[in-house]
Amino acid sequence: MKKIRIISFIVIFIYSSFFSSSGEAKEISAPWPRRVLITNDDGINDIKIIELANTFAQVSETYVVAPHGDRSSSTHYMSVIKKRRLEVEPYSLGEGIHAYGVDGYPGDCVIFALFVLMKDKPPDLVISGINGGPNLGADWIASGTIGAARVAAALGFPAIAVSGLDENIPNSMESVIKWVIELAQSPLVKEMKKNQYLTVSIPRVPPSEIKGVKVAESGEWFIEWVFGRDSSKVDKSGREVWNLEFKLKEDPAPSNSDIAYYYSGYIVITPMIADENDYELLSFLRGQPEALPDWSFSNNKR
Repeated sequence: MKKIRIISFIVIFIYSSFFSSSGEAKEISAPWPRRVLITNDDGINDIKIIELANTFAQVSETYVVAPHGDRSSSTHYMSVIKKRRLEVEPYSLGEGIHAYGVDGYPGDCVIFALFVLMKDKPPDLVISGINGGPNLGADWIASGTIGAARVAAALGFPAIAVSGLDENIPNSMESVIKWVIELAQSPLVKEMKKNQYLTVSIPRVPPSEIKGVKVAESGEWFIEWVFGRDSSKVDKSGREVWNLEFKLKEDPAPSNSDIAYYYSGYIVITPMIADENDYELLSFLRGQPEALPDWSFSNNKR
């Protein structure tokens, strides 16, 4: 009887150990991101966000919350800050996709998704894009694509802003989306901390001509603003009309800049941070308070 009990215990131990180990292995190898939020600044009907969402839906629970129309160059602007109401409309983008169009900006879409639609089921990752044109140099200041990722990062969610896909180039859509999903599933993205996000610019060339991937810091403005005064529209009050055009700077960008890599045919990844504190200057001023003028209200009385 004692021998039977010992054998039973061994069998139970092996059985429990096997399933315990299998459970741990399953947890370690579980697909990530389990849940993803996708937005953009080109609008919810843009083919690039639709294809990205449909591909992601095969591996992750997928939400799409994007503006009704084009909101390019809207930075991280959020109209909800002004207590403006949002009109939200459900969309059908494909099987397994929870999609909503918002009559606001990319920043509004991120806020609404995180604090309403996904409040109880937050995303593991936020992806903004895929934008049509690249976002290079100081474009991050104006880009709605990057702005949405920046809002998410500031709220503690890993985020990627992807730009530069030309859907008219054969095989480009499929190849770029496959690579973006591989990036999203990488340990690099999974382990990003609050305020960290990535900007990605894809060369608008055939996939076979992309040379590889480079990491670079964002450069300076590589465009010049050219204003032209429209003399035909000057009224009696003196109000004038100025037309604005852009042109690329003639001076070549540094060879290790995101701009140079991009135009040499490389995918460029730039690690960014939404926290704009200058910690070096902050530390200096805390240690050298005399660097700032003192304030005495009595001294300012007249």
